[in-house]
Amino acid sequence: IVFIGYLIYPAQKGAQKTNYMPWYDIVLMLLGSASFFYYTFDAMTIIQQGNKFELYQIIIGVVGILCLLELCRRCVGIPIIIVAVAFIVYAIGWGLTNADVWRRVEGLVGKLFYTTTSGILSTPVNTCSKYIAIFIIFGAFLERTGIADFFIKISNSIVGGFSGGPAKVAVVASALEGMVSGSSVANTVGSGSVTIPLMKKTGYKPEFAAAAEASASTGGQIMPPIMGAAAFLMAETVGVPYSNIVVKAILPAVLYFAGVFITVHLEAKKEGLRGLTKDELPRLKPLLKQTYLLLPLLLLIYLVGTSTRSIAYAAAIAIVVAIFVSLFNKEHRITPKRILEALAAGGQGMITVAAACGVAGIVA
Repeated sequence: IVFIGYLIYPAQKGAQKTNYMPWYDIVLMLLGSASFFYYTFDAMTIIQQGNKFELYQIIIGVVGILCLLELCRRCVGIPIIIVAVAFIVYAIGWGLTNADVWRRVEGLVGKLFYTTTSGILSTPVNTCSKYIAIFIIFGAFLERTGIADFFIKISNSIVGGFSGGPAKVAVVASALEGMVSGSSVANTVGSGSVTIPLMKKTGYKPEFAAAAEASASTGGQIMPPIMGAAAFLMAETVGVPYSNIVVKAILPAVLYFAGVFITVHLEAKKEGLRGLTKDELPRLKPLLKQTYLLLPLLLLIYLVGTSTRSIAYAAAIAIVVAIFVSLFNKEHRITPKRILEALAAGGQGMITVAAACGVAGIVA
């Protein structure tokens, strides 16, 4: 994650150049990934030495922590870094003698970097590698195989003709897309590129169009069955089966989307906005012939709901089924190139989540 993260995220947004990396990014990438690789390759020695660490090991740990914090700043933002740094300073303490400070730093680096029960490699990252990674890749495959596009079209067909239709499409599409992505960002990118221009064309103010899409897409991470990272962390921490959390999340998710839907309806009435014309609406009949595209999602719901297989296994099977059903979809038929694109998009989507989970482990 650290290695790929520095390849993709520049120090400042918008400062990225094609096939170019500043020397300091290369240094941070190599130092950061080398720190974590050291832990990997020398794991048995570290386990056997207990709580006593050599000076070079503490330096490696500090470098690894700092490089992860910098990556998280680049891809997530400043607020989570401020929280993490505040907790690190609090853990070290104030007004200590030099010897005490060193002992605190040694203990803290040992806990944050060299254990799997607390710190960076604790529950959040563990859950991320076990469950979240495969679902992010699943979401990327649904986009490349045309299943996410099918959700937007069917939403347009059902509610696009009503007053202020495109905003309602944004809500319904985000609810449907949220079922398969579990990500507010993926929702915004997936449906927003279509719905925001349509909303502006219909007569919504640009800021309201953006707000409606953002609000609707945010619900994507609480829409069962594939919810955001928090749902997996809840299952892992509380020790409740993930299927129980999915069932209990249905009503709050429906209420959330109903609230956003009512808001955009009232705004449309207030502004006197029309829906899409008949010519602009996708025809429902041809779309109904494509309902086979729902098969990966239905299979996933069944496997997770009945606990027949592990969550990761269920998602892996759903990816295979998504590739299979796309073969019958002429417009989005899967190709080796699209498979590589989906894997690349899944890998890139992992960076933000994994970096955030690592820093969340520091705070915990």
